[in-house]
Amino acid sequence: MFSPFVINKTLVPFLGKPLLQHVIEAVEHSGFRDAIVVTNSENETWLSTYQPFNITIQTKIQDKPLGMADALMSIRQEINSRPILVMNAVDYIDPIFLKRIYQKTLSSEAFVTGMKVHHHVPAGYFELQNGRPKAIVEKPEKGREPSEYINLVLHYFSDTTEIMSTIASTSSLNDDHYEKALSKYLQTHTMDLLIYSSYWQKLKYTFNVLDMMELFLKNRLKKHHATTARISPQAVIEGDVYIDEYAHIDAYAVIKGPCYIGKSVKIGNHSLVRQSMIESDSVVGFGSEVARSYVGPRCELHHNFIGDSVLESDVNPSWGTTTANLRLDKKEVRLKLLNGEIIDTGKKKLGAIIAKGAFLGINCLIMPGVTIGKNLNIKPGTTILESITQE
Repeated sequence: MFSPFVINKTLVPFLGKPLLQHVIEAVEHSGFRDAIVVTNSENETWLSTYQPFNITIQTKIQDKPLGMADALMSIRQEINSRPILVMNAVDYIDPIFLKRIYQKTLSSEAFVTGMKVHHHVPAGYFELQNGRPKAIVEKPEKGREPSEYINLVLHYFSDTTEIMSTIASTSSLNDDHYEKALSKYLQTHTMDLLIYSSYWQKLKYTFNVLDMMELFLKNRLKKHHATTARISPQAVIEGDVYIDEYAHIDAYAVIKGPCYIGKSVKIGNHSLVRQSMIESDSVVGFGSEVARSYVGPRCELHHNFIGDSVLESDVNPSWGTTTANLRLDKKEVRLKLLNGEIIDTGKKKLGAIIAKGAFLGINCLIMPGVTIGKNLNIKPGTTILESITQE
């Protein structure tokens, strides 16, 4: 579920590349040479245009997003009994660790990957016996975690025959079918526990775009100013800022890193961009401020404040439109999804989540945690207190 965004979550661009490309490149550079991507038709279309250097990619269309177990069963014939590393395309880890995983596959029969956490995380936890995983407990209550290690979907099987049979014989009505099957498998099979201790982020909900953005800005961004970029001598650029090809930075614009300024982006006079990503062909017009926000491709800002917000693409917040990002009572901001579900974001600051093609008239005021659906037109001067969505 990535409501209300139009784009598939694996294709959200970060630093000018879809997340899926970042994941594939990390796998490729670690030493793996063959990959099967179980995907939908949208991703398959993108993959058909992608040309990796040293890895062969085979795709399999999954008609409905029915989870990891269904994805694996759909490629059972293609895999047969060959070794496989099971990964999730919306998880991102340090690519250096994938090299360690590749080396581990050369000497291990089977292993799972765990990450030690120091606070409660809504994830699956490993139950350990003599230091080895014996089961997975999905999303235990705080204080009832069976260990300190959460399950990361980086699972290796040198022979997939038995795990596939276990998946086939396990039933589940929820999206944890694969986890239940793996937990059942662990009870009768020995698997090593590979410990991971660096950065990790999962792109599950739309507000997680901000978390993934922060990961890339802190860990994957390098200072760079493209030779084709036009940067005024009167512009102020501080810290690690990547300015991509053909970007245009006007006089008296201020950019405070870490920041990514995408291809053909225009940053207008007297604007301020800090700790943010501005993806390709977007405009941050005169007098605008963008703080800790993700601005997707082809958005056009006009004297706005965009704080701790996510703009999918082609969003036009007209002159004076402002996002509020802090509740009056200073409590954590909650997000209401299209189906009415309320999500605790864990964030003290969260602005708006605005889907593709939304057009806001002048002087709109958007309250914290508000979601605005695709292609919506908002009248000038509107104060938006609750999410506005459409299917």
